[in-house]
Amino acid sequence: METTARGNVPKTLHNIAFVSIPESADLEFLLWDLQDAIAAYAQLSGTVLPHPVDLKANSADAADGIVLAVEDMTDDEAMADIAKALDRFGDTGTRVYVVVRAACERSEGARMLIERLRQACELRRLTWCGGVIACTGSGIAKLRHSPRMGILRRPFSEAMDKLVGAVRMGCSVEHAQLLGGGGVSNFDPDGIITAKQAIPAWLWRLATRHCG
Repeated sequence: METTARGNVPKTLHNIAFVSIPESADLEFLLWDLQDAIAAYAQLSGTVLPHPVDLKANSADAADGIVLAVEDMTDDEAMADIAKALDRFGDTGTRVYVVVRAACERSEGARMLIERLRQACELRRLTWCGGVIACTGSGIAKLRHSPRMGILRRPFSEAMDKLVGAVRMGCSVEHAQLLGGGGVSNFDPDGIITAKQAIPAWLWRLATRHCG
């Protein structure tokens, strides 16, 4: 599909910026889970771990990849911060991945945001590579010490592992699935996969409120 075709050529990513906007415990947790999985797979395969780039540092290296972790209900201030982060890489073809934290019951707001993000990347000639909508609601950071493949985290961990594979290959999430022999029927037209909790929403909210 058109939105992911731009990221269909694999490219080794050496410097990756991991950015949460706004800064929150839940978004930081999702990025931590992603980075931890990337490090684990790099160790298992004996490959070089990409260097994390700090966009706040004046001497930050130019990143060839960026992972944005954002909330589905993003306000104008947060969008301005996202635009500022993307402006750092205008006309570079930097690969852009997204992780959107959405409400448990719905993802409509996340999909509207993703459309805005994709257009912002196209405007700056950045390479849109898709990503993950995690319908976790608030409080998932409290599950940091629960089993990654346990009943609470498994659906999100499996979706994040698809993102890990794409970042390691340096291509879109959807194309990474195709290269790995996986199915892509659950991807939307923007190259996004949606992960939802495996238990009823009321029980999920109870778990994230009292775990940790």
